[in-house]
Amino acid sequence: MNRPACALLAAVLAVLGGAALAHPLPRAATPAPNAVLAAAPPQIRITFSERLVPAFSGLELRDAAGKQIPMGPAAVDPNDETELAAPVKGQLAAGTYTVNWRAVGDDTHRVSGHYSFQVK
Repeated sequence: MNRPACALLAAVLAVLGGAALAHPLPRAATPAPNAVLAAAPPQIRITFSERLVPAFSGLELRDAAGKQIPMGPAAVDPNDETELAAPVKGQLAAGTYTVNWRAVGDDTHRVSGHYSFQVK
């Protein structure tokens, strides 16, 4: 590949790589993915890579059968707009639970995902 083509390819990859980083991505979660807990968590909290738009970001919790577990409203922490949290209102019996999250960053990119944890 000639030098101008290599330079163009490098520029395109740099732009595309930067665009991928513009989405709000999870950086940390409580409980952590794949955690095995002795007791049910009082809340679910996820820290993202950028500030979130509260109206379009949220969490839900489901048990192993897919039944939705009652939670309080998800809210962005006013002291750290990268953190999204919701209290768990339902009783969590021993089992595996899945956290489904959706997040919209300041740049209006919408992303979603999920992870699981277990209560012993």
